[in-house]
Amino acid sequence: MKPNGIPPALLEKYLSGACTDAEKELVEAWYASLQGEPRYLDHLPDAEQDGLKQETFGNIRRELDLEEPAKVRVFPWRWLTGIAASILLVTGVYLGTQIKKTPAATISQQLEERPSTELVRFENTGERIITHHLPDQSSIAMHPHAVVTYPATFDGDKRLVTFSGEGFFDIQKDKTRPFYIQSGEMVIKVLGTSFNVKAASNHKVFQVDVVTGTVEVSTYAKTTNSQQVILKPQQQALFELDSRRLISKTLITQAKKEIYEPVTIVFEETPLSKVIEQLEKRFNVSISLANPGLAKCGLTANFESQSFSNILEILCTSLEVTYTISDNNITINGEPCE
Repeated sequence: MKPNGIPPALLEKYLSGACTDAEKELVEAWYASLQGEPRYLDHLPDAEQDGLKQETFGNIRRELDLEEPAKVRVFPWRWLTGIAASILLVTGVYLGTQIKKTPAATISQQLEERPSTELVRFENTGERIITHHLPDQSSIAMHPHAVVTYPATFDGDKRLVTFSGEGFFDIQKDKTRPFYIQSGEMVIKVLGTSFNVKAASNHKVFQVDVVTGTVEVSTYAKTTNSQQVILKPQQQALFELDSRRLISKTLITQAKKEIYEPVTIVFEETPLSKVIEQLEKRFNVSISLANPGLAKCGLTANFESQSFSNILEILCTSLEVTYTISDNNITINGEPCE
């Protein structure tokens, strides 16, 4: 856990050599914790950056009583340089705090404050993956039991949703309206990208996997410090609910794809039994036939950069069959072909 922000007065005391041993240890631990701190300002519009800077320096001036007539002080040059660097560090911490207070941290509260007539709540109550479209034409391939809540019309400066369960998000790019997703204490911020979210309420770990673009994942809670990671394609974030620990890692390329990852595959009058073999080799899934007579049904299709759920939908439509899914286990149901 990182130490709390250090008052500028204490930094000045440290730089002047007037700290006690305990105060010195506290400041040095705080400074060490700042190494690798995310560049929060890079993710904000210029106007918002300027506003935060002005507010920050106003607070620092008040903390150091700079608005009062200045007392004449003589500091060695290295001390003055240190004070300047320390003020910049304080600015970074303060700005980080302000940014974590953006609407993303209170998405559920903001949505709850709206009249129920302005909200849409959609739950996938079926046993297959359903693609649900949002007001901005973004989409979510929602697994069974997944739930999403959002305004019927997104605001002009932001797009807010809450989500639980598993779903693959394909977000329309809009730099003027960041897209925020809240799942419990985890918040995801994007501008336009595609990624998979696993955040079922009965799971002990929430997971975010990025396919395209950049995703910012953060956590918030009244009793713990906020955490944040920035993800690129083929990277993953894991949020452990019990320990409230957020970690990220780069995924190792696997022979088998996850069901949300696109592949290109062609079938030419291929028996369904062989289609299943190919899909199981390409994806991390297990497929079974409820009726063995389906095995001889033939499929002709050219799938270019398609996810497993899209392939499965087209397969079922072509063969006039249905499917059910539970985790990565799929059962295909239907009448045998003549």
